[in-house]
Amino acid sequence: MDSREYCHNKATPPGTSLYYSLLFVTEAQRHAVTALYAYQKEIVGIVAECSDVSVAQTKLQWWQEEITRLFAGCPRHPVTQTLATPVKTYDLPQRSFLQVIGGAASDLGQSTYPSFQALTTYCYQIAGVISLMAAKIYGYQDSETRTYAEKLGIALQLTHILRNVRQDADRGRIYLPQEELARFQVSTETIFTSYANSQGMTALLAHQAGQARHYFHSALANLGKHDRQTQCAGLIQMALGLNILDAMEEDGYPVLQRRVSLTPLRKLWIAWRTSRRAQQGLIPQC
Repeated sequence: MDSREYCHNKATPPGTSLYYSLLFVTEAQRHAVTALYAYQKEIVGIVAECSDVSVAQTKLQWWQEEITRLFAGCPRHPVTQTLATPVKTYDLPQRSFLQVIGGAASDLGQSTYPSFQALTTYCYQIAGVISLMAAKIYGYQDSETRTYAEKLGIALQLTHILRNVRQDADRGRIYLPQEELARFQVSTETIFTSYANSQGMTALLAHQAGQARHYFHSALANLGKHDRQTQCAGLIQMALGLNILDAMEEDGYPVLQRRVSLTPLRKLWIAWRTSRRAQQGLIPQC
């Protein structure tokens, strides 16, 4: 298996949302963005898979050194080997890769977040930064597109968190902010042990979905018409994310029981439709 294949297996296996999002970009862009998201998965996966904090810290330290090696021209890992060309071609900043590691490191020290502001800071570090680099790979003219990309990344991560409440709880983590658990009178014990929504839990999940939608729409408001065509892949990610939020709402937010997904055929239809609209300079139909 070569390094590109490793990245595609890691980040864009057929049927995933990212796979469909990258159907309408150039081959070079597809490989570059796939490597970015493979990098994100490698880093975030350390926190998810390592129950021993000291082991996780050692792995993150190795990745920090690996980013130094990447920018020195001697990467060792398949992901960074694949990133070597995009880093030079698109002038991707070393600081951004280190920010992702910093976000994962901050996540190690806590099993939950005290506030929504603290949560969005984490989302920016591990997802907003990746989305911003992806936007740079796609190309843009308007500086406001940077804000679009950052907010898109945060919105995607908030949606991911909402979809994975059960999976995160099963490994002892709750990403729903503590201040909002208190506001809707939902205990952490309920999330760890319950598989059915209380009235407060449903209200909390609906509120969190509303927060994610706000970030999606705020992102779109910062994307100029002349950048919609080049940012097609991000717009497809947005359309898929909003459709997932709609699907969760329609099912009553069953995230304590299962992870809500769209069918591959529906994803393909949304991706194709969004691509067509982006080529015409139009916004997604969500």
